[in-house]
Amino acid sequence: MTERAAIETLLLSAYEARVQGDLDGVMAFFHPDCRFHFMGAEDLGPMCSPQTGCAAVREQMAGLIGTFAFSKFRTLGLLVEGARASFHWSADVTHVPTGRTQSFEAVDLVTVEDGKVRSLTQFTDTASVMRLGSA
Repeated sequence: MTERAAIETLLLSAYEARVQGDLDGVMAFFHPDCRFHFMGAEDLGPMCSPQTGCAAVREQMAGLIGTFAFSKFRTLGLLVEGARASFHWSADVTHVPTGRTQSFEAVDLVTVEDGKVRSLTQFTDTASVMRLGSA
């Protein structure tokens, strides 16, 4: 699956599942040999360590979905070239334990293989994410 429209549909559907907090729905879009990396200094904690394989990515996604709820999600840009995509988006992110909310922008670099997300690397303001979650 390398057609632009198919990759756009895949990504928009995957992010819709994320906004809804649907872990199973999110994971249905990942390749069995997937990789996820929330970019940031590894000393910020395990959240910023790359995860490889569905079990590890699922555990990471479960933690993120349980901790951070999304609302007001907007697509700001989506570029597709072959099997690779760059997805620029924004959302209001609520830290579920504290109830604090902040607006964020992110850029995700995605590689698609066999109609699934093989690799996703997410870039956002990790310092603000950590502050949002601090007491």
